Amino acid sequence: MSKKGGVLAANRLSEELSPYLQQHAHNPVDWYPWGDEALDRAREEDRPILLSIGYSACHWCHVMERESFDDPAIAAQMNAAFVNIKVDREERPDLDKIYQDAVQLMTRRSGGWPLTVFLTPSLEPFYGGTYFPPADRHGLPGFGTVIENVARAYREQGDEVARVAGDVIEALTTLDPDRPGAEIDEGFVVASARKLALRFDDRYGGFGDAPKFPNTLGLDVMLRAFWQGGDEAWLSRVQQAIDAMIDGGIHDQLGGGFHRYSTDARWHVPHFEKMLYDNALIARTLVDLWRVTGDERYQQACSSLLSYVEREMSAPEGGFYATQDADSEGREGAFFVWTPEEFEAALGPDDAVAARRYFGVDEEGNFEGGTSVLRRTRNMAALSKDRGTDLQSTVEWLEETKEKLLQFRYLRPKPFRDEKIIASWNGLMAGAFAEAGGAFGEPRWVARAERALAFIRDALWHEGSLRRVSKGGVHQGRAFLVDYADVANASLDLYEASFDERWASFARVLVDAALREFWDDANAALYFAPASSDLVFRKEDNFDGEVPSASSSMLRALLRLDASGVEGPYRSIADRVLSRRSSAVADNPAAYGQWIGVVDEWMRGPTNILVVEDGDTLASTVRRSFVPNRMLTCTASGLHQVLGEVPTGPGAYVCRDRICTPPITDPEVLRRALRRD
Repeated sequence: MSKKGGVLAANRLSEELSPYLQQHAHNPVDWYPWGDEALDRAREEDRPILLSIGYSACHWCHVMERESFDDPAIAAQMNAAFVNIKVDREERPDLDKIYQDAVQLMTRRSGGWPLTVFLTPSLEPFYGGTYFPPADRHGLPGFGTVIENVARAYREQGDEVARVAGDVIEALTTLDPDRPGAEIDEGFVVASARKLALRFDDRYGGFGDAPKFPNTLGLDVMLRAFWQGGDEAWLSRVQQAIDAMIDGGIHDQLGGGFHRYSTDARWHVPHFEKMLYDNALIARTLVDLWRVTGDERYQQACSSLLSYVEREMSAPEGGFYATQDADSEGREGAFFVWTPEEFEAALGPDDAVAARRYFGVDEEGNFEGGTSVLRRTRNMAALSKDRGTDLQSTVEWLEETKEKLLQFRYLRPKPFRDEKIIASWNGLMAGAFAEAGGAFGEPRWVARAERALAFIRDALWHEGSLRRVSKGGVHQGRAFLVDYADVANASLDLYEASFDERWASFARVLVDAALREFWDDANAALYFAPASSDLVFRKEDNFDGEVPSASSSMLRALLRLDASGVEGPYRSIADRVLSRRSSAVADNPAAYGQWIGVVDEWMRGPTNILVVEDGDTLASTVRRSFVPNRMLTCTASGLHQVLGEVPTGPGAYVCRDRICTPPITDPEVLRRALRRD
């Protein structure tokens, strides 16, 4: 590569669809995208591979690029010794999952991004880590030192490198063993919640200490435990965590939506990137918490979140964008933080005083350089007292104040937005819109879900298979099990919100296609990726992490299709997989948040609600109610055939264990029938 007019010539990444790869297109590193050209060169020249995995909104990925990949000396070391490959983990989660596991095994520490892994030409990992500084500091080896040592080891200690790589692969292939034979009883969900409670922070809410993630899947288990057992302590924990998030800096107090995680235990200062999937999962928890409590605080937070997605994360063609960056103007959080002087400039001196007290903005600040992350530090009664006005006037003033601050914020350079449309994440968000629209009686949100799913169906579904990514009219990349599963579940969510049979049919088409591509009948396994020559091995995806796992999501879709009365192998496949996994789920609920609900439905069976000849009143009652394991269908469904019952008249039929109530026509009676059994 050479410089032309002071600008470094573009490398191979300049032709890639991924914004993350394009961000590295002018590094002096001889980058390759993952593909045959790079892998063939490594094999032909017997060169080790330096694999770097990240994503566009990752703050430390940007730091490592500035410090190391833009450094000509470090780039020269990389180019001399390695085939250098850059991967967007959002495009290739299959590679990321394998090599994240490898780094965690090798380092005995948690993984993360940027991920840096050194591979043999046969793609076996033998050394790795996450972020490396450019020079030795704080007990971490500098990246230049790492490169030199790894290159020397590969040249001079080939047998030892091969041994380590072999040991890592053997460990990876046995990392997630089957644990069959567990006895799962009626108390399974409550027992799982008790184990999760050991990690719950009773002081500040949420799980663990800093950094603190939303972990809505764990909260969902506790909400389900409350519904089954009636113990108010479970509901109290969920409310404590969600209330702290709503009030905290992790929540964008002006623009809506939630940042990635809190850097402290109190939810005050976030890591500022915004991920589509985080907001989808939080929205669903807010909907369910509102269903349980009726507290408009949760409806308002959900409405604000979805409005943010509509305003900031929606593509004109119908899909949802992937992420917003943590950085702008070269600094993390610069778009979101405030000084007292900025408050006064936006609001004037009089209003700024009360607003600063409400949002916790002072001279010291709670973030870098004396700036402050906004959080709610006072309730409305205290704010009314500060202003000397009644509550209604204060509510109106606060909304006007937030709008003024938001418009002032829009004058700043915005963080970068990754405009990839990812099938799986779009499924999660479309499902959230459908659930919220049905629960809150908002047809526009149901329509927004339909627009997103129509885009996926029309643009990403092609000749019987799904593609994962769309950007700028280009649709590419074979989809993974998680894409099929999340879009199928969203389609069923939309069917339940609209009773439009097209979406129930699309869900079935997706699941059938997924079973053809990912189901291994001999091993009773649902693999994450299609069969491919560029993977060192093919693995399942069983652990629920920042998003639900591919396996638990597909199992959920299988059980929902079976519950809806669709004929197929869905239940039998679910039986085989769940029989293998049930003990692992029971033993370690922290790693199996969504699995717990799936196992619960598998064990207890669904709650089927069949609505016959209803003007939507009864269906709306169901949609507003918290009913785990619910499958809501209308007259056109074949559900009555599965249940062995034929509806005798209009109304709603609530069916559990193949036993149905008589037709219910009164919404209040229906609400009582839907309460926990």
